[in-house]
Amino acid sequence: MNQLDKDLEFVINLARQAGSLVQTVRKSGYKIYDKGMHLGLVTDADKAASQFLVSELSRAFPNDLVISEEESIPSENYPTDRVWFIDPIDGTADFIAGSSEWSVMIGLAINKTARLGVVYQPDSNELYYAIRKRGAFYSNSKDTVKLKVRHLSDPSQAILIQSRMHWSIKADKIAKQLEINQIFKCGSLGLKLGKIAKKEADLYFNFSGHCHLWDLCGPEVILKEAGGTLLFAGINKLYYEVGETRVKYNFLAAPNKLATKVYSILEQEI
Repeated sequence: MNQLDKDLEFVINLARQAGSLVQTVRKSGYKIYDKGMHLGLVTDADKAASQFLVSELSRAFPNDLVISEEESIPSENYPTDRVWFIDPIDGTADFIAGSSEWSVMIGLAINKTARLGVVYQPDSNELYYAIRKRGAFYSNSKDTVKLKVRHLSDPSQAILIQSRMHWSIKADKIAKQLEINQIFKCGSLGLKLGKIAKKEADLYFNFSGHCHLWDLCGPEVILKEAGGTLLFAGINKLYYEVGETRVKYNFLAAPNKLATKVYSILEQEI
């Protein structure tokens, strides 16, 4: 077992513990806060899970940097070769609404490239995980399977996955343009990309400009190891750099062939 295998085993356990913590806070009741600056809502459950994950990761990997959606980012004297990006509750709005479509996400970037990812959906006990160049996997209470995207190139045959809480008029417009009739709605961004990796969806667009590196680090590894990709408008690759964490670029997620075809069709749009 190499170091990344050990890292993965450790953070899978952490994600499960964080998920249980969130469920406990939910049962006892929680407060909701507005982060302001159009940054969305946060709950006591987000904060508790974030503090737990940051503390445990920092203890286990004292030489690594840990960045959480709910914590301040160090301004100086930080390492850059190994950086953990965590989202304690991806899909906070869905969580508040009582949906099960929220997840705990942990990603590891090494030298600015996403290398390891975990997306855990506590309410259904579903887990997506991957190490770069080692494959992506899905497990639930019954079994574990290797993930592979659907290999299709005809956009009209694709299943488009959209946000349940954040409607996109641009995505609807593109769906009509590409004659896509199958639309699937889901909460957490990590779960959306997991659904593509699991052949339950094929195509996702994001035009919000509000995503951050912790939203993509873990899911990117899972999607790519399953045969999919992320394509961004204006850049060839997303680098996981410390400092500005906002992903200001529009992007799409899809199997490789479909992504290339759709991007070329929609280059002006996105």
